[in-house]
Amino acid sequence: MAERKEILSDLSSKIADGNIREAYRTFEDLPVVDQIAVSISPGVGDALAAYEVGEFGRRAKTNIQDKDRLGAAGNIALAGLAGLSLIPLFRFLRGAKGVTKSATKKADALTETPLIKQETLQLAPPRDLPQVKDVELPEILPFNTKPAKDLAYQTTQTALPLQSKARKFLHGHYKKIDPKANELSPEGWVKILTNPNNEIPLGELRILNVLDELNEIHPKLIKEAAGSDKISKGFLDNYMARQQRDALQIRNSPPSNLESRSANFVRPELKTSAQEKLYFVRGAGEQRTNSNHYRNLRLQNNNAIFPNNVAVQDAGNLPQRISGDDAYVFDGVGQFKVLPTSDEIAEKLDKIGVKDDDVFDSIFRVQSDYMTNLRELGPDVSKNFINPKTQAEKIKKILRYNKFVDEINPILASSRSMDTLASTAITRMDAANDVRKLGVKEFTIEPEDIEKITGRSYKESLDKTPEEIFSMPAGPLGGPQKYFDAGPKVEDRLKAYFKDLYKDDSAIVDLKNGAIILKKAVAPKMDFSNKFKIDPYFEKSTSNEMKLPVRTRVLEAVLRGSDGIHIGNAQAINEQAPQVIVEKYARGEKEIQNILNELGLGNKKKELTTRITGTGSEYDGTFLKFTDEFKKAVAEKGIDAFKLGGPVEIDRMLAEL
Repeated sequence: MAERKEILSDLSSKIADGNIREAYRTFEDLPVVDQIAVSISPGVGDALAAYEVGEFGRRAKTNIQDKDRLGAAGNIALAGLAGLSLIPLFRFLRGAKGVTKSATKKADALTETPLIKQETLQLAPPRDLPQVKDVELPEILPFNTKPAKDLAYQTTQTALPLQSKARKFLHGHYKKIDPKANELSPEGWVKILTNPNNEIPLGELRILNVLDELNEIHPKLIKEAAGSDKISKGFLDNYMARQQRDALQIRNSPPSNLESRSANFVRPELKTSAQEKLYFVRGAGEQRTNSNHYRNLRLQNNNAIFPNNVAVQDAGNLPQRISGDDAYVFDGVGQFKVLPTSDEIAEKLDKIGVKDDDVFDSIFRVQSDYMTNLRELGPDVSKNFINPKTQAEKIKKILRYNKFVDEINPILASSRSMDTLASTAITRMDAANDVRKLGVKEFTIEPEDIEKITGRSYKESLDKTPEEIFSMPAGPLGGPQKYFDAGPKVEDRLKAYFKDLYKDDSAIVDLKNGAIILKKAVAPKMDFSNKFKIDPYFEKSTSNEMKLPVRTRVLEAVLRGSDGIHIGNAQAINEQAPQVIVEKYARGEKEIQNILNELGLGNKKKELTTRITGTGSEYDGTFLKFTDEFKKAVAEKGIDAFKLGGPVEIDRMLAEL
């Protein structure tokens, strides 16, 4: 007999050459112990298991043609079970049982101890089918594309229509979407939207509740689909439009409540023209524990926030009030005339066509109490965020375990001859203990599972009568009925009691026939006691609080008629801001380039922007000149509220995949 590594090498070669059928025949002829070893080997075992599904299906078809219904039933059942080969424990049980070869005959084991109670297959008698013209087909409504301006976030400042990249994609404003992609499953749409080539930021998909904080499909989208296999493009667009409401909110700070008005300004004219905005982002900063700015401001209408002691009629149309210390970030902006103070500065500004007395907007005092609070938790900010990739992997492993439980329980419950073997296998594989390592502390089983597995009612496992359960008090001293919220029906309350009865730290259930079945793992809630959820503007390892203010201020400056915009750290240095805040302005300067990239003007960087450094003056930073070409691009394409970090960001994501 060949060595096992030689067997694996032979099978690997056959699979690599495309001879999967020959590889499977070789596998079937192996001794059981070698089948087990091959089944649990990465790659080879999975390839054989995938082939196995189709193979048993083909054998079943042949059996039916030969009027061998018993053999067909066995092979149909095994075709469904073949996918279990992907799970090592089932491979072990199946190999030890020896059902692989017996499946090609009459599936005697299935006739003795059927896995699932099945009724005899009945074929419906032939009947006359209506003509196609008599069948009323459902009307498919066309998808009406909208202009970009109608896809903006309702920031409550209608003059600043920051747009949705995700909805612009659906409406064909860039990256032409496949015209056949009109109806897809929710998962299918998510796959398209998260394709890096489509350049839709994951942060926007999170704020639109398409993705959750683990970057997995959001439960709300599944719920809205109401169990439908497919949803239309129009349905998805309407869903995202609803999620846009209140997602981003921008408020003007009242002039009397500007922060640090007594500070010295690097440009005196900035002090006299200063305006400040507060930016509210749904899902950002919810875990903040303190605030240093705007603590006495509250929302009073849909344009501004006012001091608590100012009575202003509430003209807002938002479902909730907000206060100043809920802000994700705030900023300041002022206008100044460009009057270069040195030949070096004048030369750099002249390269992008800046003229004397051009009026520029200058962005300053961008600060986030949210991020300040985060930094207080530790020196390494990235380790204060929940890693969505790591958490998603945990959830996937738990779901795989639960799928395994669904597939293995009928075997454990129905095969008496396998009781001892199954118990030994469970102990050896230690599946439940493995899933505990993922943080699982509770296991549960549904009433329907008992009935599916055993063919008997779950009520037989209850230790109380239906009457006792229905009127059970919530506490030892009486009070309201404990399962009142489950519903008025007795059946609803019995099921609620059953779930409570079996939701504990035990992973197994002892059935009355002596068999042991497994319970499903309850995924633990994420612990946010010392870590933060990633927010919609989270990228790489931290939140980019510069992105939203810079995008808003550029758009505002264009609409105001300014000649350009400037952002630099001179005012932050002048106010002796912490170094971590000073350093953030480099991100703000890079955001200017990101805006040019999305407008298709990235190759004109040297014509539109110039960066001044090392002068130690208020001119340090990046200047963007608003040319006619730039203003036309903004008018036609708008500025998105979210955007990936340009080509480099996409390359990074592709590399990770």
